[in-house]
Amino acid sequence: MQNSAGLKIVIIGCGNVAWHLANHLKDIKHNNLFVYNHKPNSKLTDFKNKLNCKAESSFNNIIADADFYFICVSDKFISDTAEKLKLINQNAIVVHTSGSMKIEAIEGFKNRAVFYPLQSFSKSDTIKWSEIPIIIETENLYTKRKISNFSKLFSKHVKHLNYEDRLKLHLAAVFVNNFTNALFVAAFDIVSSNSSNAKFDLLLPLIKQTVLKIENMPALNAQTGPAKRGDNKVLKKHLRLLSGKTDLKKIYKQLSDLIVKQQTNKHA
Repeated sequence: MQNSAGLKIVIIGCGNVAWHLANHLKDIKHNNLFVYNHKPNSKLTDFKNKLNCKAESSFNNIIADADFYFICVSDKFISDTAEKLKLINQNAIVVHTSGSMKIEAIEGFKNRAVFYPLQSFSKSDTIKWSEIPIIIETENLYTKRKISNFSKLFSKHVKHLNYEDRLKLHLAAVFVNNFTNALFVAAFDIVSSNSSNAKFDLLLPLIKQTVLKIENMPALNAQTGPAKRGDNKVLKKHLRLLSGKTDLKKIYKQLSDLIVKQQTNKHA
């Protein structure tokens, strides 16, 4: 951005994405941050007290002359929230941060955009913005230039993609993050049963190595384990251990079958 001084930036919502946007922007000189939520809560108070943002617990008095409006609410509320904006700055850019919603979820503004950080956010996380891909979508050159430059305040990895490609990325993100984390929860339960002296932290080096490997080789080539080896004896032992866990037993079978199919196709 040629000159970030004096920008008025409105953030609507007070969830984890909103928090990390504001936390990063507060360190950029002269930016004026305004945070709005539909009702008062302790999260909104944190924006005011910890990040020194101007915070209000209502959508009724959203300023009309900001440069950027970031709608950081649940997908189903994006359109309703956008309808509450009454702007006097005709060059203002209205943005949503969803990976799965079309840009058309924002209606009535000539400069609308998507700013989707491809990352999982918890409030307590330390976020390295410079490493996070920012996926953007716009409809005109003015908005593309503005949101591209704005995104570079966060990351060196800014990519303009259409909705179909963004949705595919969002789906892939669910597989590598949300589903994987659910498997971490299952693994924790397995080793934390009353009869087990094993601890989940013994698995942490393996988890880290799994991620490191796919930085240097295709995930398909990095696959190991009994399903890949066709070791039916080990598979049966594992399934016996899961005899009282119907859902996990089913998932174990399905994922083992998936590994076999992937490896078979690899050598076809």
